Order: sequence, then structure tokens, then C-alpha cells
Amino acid sequence: MIGRALLRLANLPALARYLREHRPDRSVWDPAEDLELELYGAIFGNDFLHYGYFDPIPGSAEEISLADVKRAMDAYATLLVSRVRAGERVLDVGCGMGGLLARLDAAGARPTGLTPNRAHAAHIRERWPHLPLAEGTLEEARSPLLDAPFPAIVNAESFQYVDLERGLARIAGLLAPGGRWIVIDYYRLQPDTRNRSGHLLADFESALARHGLEIVERVDVTENCIPSLAYGRLLAARFALPLARFGAEKLFLRQRLLGYLFGDDVRGKLDRVRLDTLDPDVFRREKRYLLFTIQRRG
Repeated sequence: MIGRALLRLANLPALARYLREHRPDRSVWDPAEDLELELYGAIFGNDFLHYGYFDPIPGSAEEISLADVKRAMDAYATLLVSRVRAGERVLDVGCGMGGLLARLDAAGARPTGLTPNRAHAAHIRERWPHLPLAEGTLEEARSPLLDAPFPAIVNAESFQYVDLERGLARIAGLLAPGGRWIVIDYYRLQPDTRNRSGHLLADFESALARHGLEIVERVDVTENCIPSLAYGRLLAARFALPLARFGAEKLFLRQRLLGYLFGDDVRGKLDRVRLDTLDPDVFRREKRYLLFTIQRRG
């Protein structure tokens, strides 16, 4: 095994070709090889990429089934769709794999998607070719589809990836006077959280006024969304980590040299895996998952 690996390493043309064909950005940009699409499609069989909204809230993670997760994802989309009017032009910013676009379209709205991910864009165009779609980040995207202001904009767990000031300025510019921005996402309560994802809530709320935006609805959906964390933690602790340990030990039994060379390091890494980012109690202490309806002042 080691000998074959050294021979492959020495074959520089083949190595260069492999690295070119499997460069890190290729899995993001090539629709044929996008691992995220393949994973989510295989697990959930839908086109949503978010936490989900559980109602009723399950008592424990062991009560949650895969069917419950899929229903929660659909209910999450319903929260947004119900706040958009039939016939209304609406921009879905960071539209993912297009699940929310399709729901808005089915409800009679006139949705336009915006995504920076070429694989997601290709997936949407193949599945819903009639839906208008612009490519690029919220901060940088330029397209005729974005020239006319929108009466409504939605962000489903995507604004956390956007620069706060530039993102709010662009939202204000894309909204029609009196238009509504419906954004659902999680926010940090303090700067020094273990997981730094999400904008600081105080910064987000204080920045709105500077861009002529005003909160007209604020709904705390934390308890409805974090069952997905508990379910993910259960799967990781009961299945993923035990299977990883089993696979490693099985390999080391068959390949004694690999076990001698790498066994202690691999076991140590697996033992050091922490699941704090999937701990609902940690999330409750550090973050809030909120649904806002925010209006552009006329």
C-alpha cells in the first residue's frame, strides 16, 4: 500500500491532473461533482438548506425521525411564504437549492433567486427553468433582474454570511419604499461565543436605522429550530463517531504498518472531537434564532 502511494506520488503528470480535476473549488462550482447537493439530496430528498421549524417541539432528540426533520424544513419555509403576498415580486437572497423559490412560486408570488453558488444555480435552472435567477453575492451581484426594486426580500439563514454594513446598504437599495425584508437567521448575544457564526444581535439591530430600515415584527423561534441541533448531535455521538472509530480500528487491524504509524494520532483526534456547536444548551446561552420583518421607511 505504501509502495503504491509512493509510485503514485512520483507520477507528477498524473498528480497534477488529479489535483486540477479535484481542486477544492471544483466541488463547489461544478454541478456534476457538488458534494453538498449530493449529500443533502440523498439524506432529505428536498431542496432546503436550513435548520427547520419544529411545531410541536419534540421532548428529546430520540423522538425525532427523518420524516420529522423534513416536515420541520417545510414548516420553516411556510413561515416565510406566509409573509409574502400573491402576485408580489420577491427576491430570495442566498436561495440555496431553490426549495423556497419553488414554494413562493407555488403560492402565487413572483420570485427571483440570487445565489453565489454556481452548482446551486445549475440545479435550480435544471429543475425550475422558468424561475428568474441571478448569480453573485448580495454585496456584488449586478444583473438586469435586480434593477427594479422589490416589494419583498427574503433571507433564509443566509444573511449571516454577508458583511453587515454592505449587506444592509444593498438590502435598502433593492427594497421598494415601504417594502418588507423578511429575514430568519441566528445571531450571537456576545462577541466571545464558542462558535463565531452569526452577526452580533446588538450590532444588527443598531445598524438597521442607519440604513433606513425599521423592525415591524420580531419572533423568537430559537426553541423551534434547535431540535435540529439535538438531532444532529445524537447522530454524531451515536453513529458518526462510533463508525469512524470502528472503521479506523478495522483498517489498522488489516494494515499493521498504518496502525503503527498513524494509529495513536487518529485515535487522539477522534477522542478530541467535541460536539459543543451541536449542543442546544450552548446555543441557548450564546445565540438567538429570530424571524424579523423589517420595513424600508418611505
